[in-house]
Amino acid sequence: MIRMNSDMTQKLLPAQRAASLVLLALVLLAGCEAPLDLASVEAEKAREFRRYDVLQAAAHSGQRAVVVSSIGAIISSEDSGASWQRTELSGRPQLIDVTACPSGDFFALDAERRIWRQTAAGDWQSSAIDTAEHTLSIHCAANGRLWVSASFGTLFWSAGDMQQWNEFSLYEDLQFTAVRFVDENVGFALGEFGTVIVSTDGGDNWERRDGIPNEFYPMAADFLNENTGWVGGLDGVIWETRDGGNSWQRQQSVTSAPIYNIHADKHGVFAVGGSAKLVELRGGQWQNFVGAPEVLAFMRGLDALDNGALLVAGGGGTLAVIPLSGRDA
Repeated sequence: MIRMNSDMTQKLLPAQRAASLVLLALVLLAGCEAPLDLASVEAEKAREFRRYDVLQAAAHSGQRAVVVSSIGAIISSEDSGASWQRTELSGRPQLIDVTACPSGDFFALDAERRIWRQTAAGDWQSSAIDTAEHTLSIHCAANGRLWVSASFGTLFWSAGDMQQWNEFSLYEDLQFTAVRFVDENVGFALGEFGTVIVSTDGGDNWERRDGIPNEFYPMAADFLNENTGWVGGLDGVIWETRDGGNSWQRQQSVTSAPIYNIHADKHGVFAVGGSAKLVELRGGQWQNFVGAPEVLAFMRGLDALDNGALLVAGGGGTLAVIPLSGRDA
């Protein structure tokens, strides 16, 4: 313990006296402070999903599923979500989307125009698209082409090896927010101001359709087949087409939260969004999903796994695998 008598204190100059008193206070505080407990910090680091994760997107191929985080983490499962492993990418890139190709390869997109691909050795390596445009989404078509949507009405596509990127553009000041191919030939690209373009030859050529009403900004989109699809956006608004994007009908909403993702396949049609909202289309009507995660975070990742379970992911490291079997029709 440090002791200072009154004589010592009086002999110090005012500035020296103040500094000495501050030093004494710090020493006394240090002596009273409890040892720093790092157990909770280490426990958090050991979790595959962390509270500061913002899980942005999900995709699967067979039993393998991949979820990407905006803090540079790729979280994968080899057993349809029964267990998970975490991989931290170098530089902690802001991952914004992920897709799976028919080959079983996974590709993730980050906010810096880079595509991350897992190598045969299990590593994730990146290559950049040489463009000044902002990239927004990634999608692998049934024919193996990799599509990236971007600003200025631009789409980029490449073979799975990413040796060369090809460009298609409307040369307009709008963002394409999503690309979806329903088979090897028919695909849709949707974007700002209700823009809809359609390809019937695998993406070699695109034809513009009448736009979604009210210059709608599609934040989410998916198609069940070449005729039927849905787009979602702010205020829980969802539009449906049943004629391949030639016309759109607004559907009755069950939420005012924004819709961030839509997934449609043989398991059903589902949508996720703000305020942990999870809804489904049943009997032609959108309904709240019974058994949705009870959390405060928004949801962005959405996929239906081959084993008949719904994978949802979002903010706060939230991830749930929800069985769909045994539910009432």
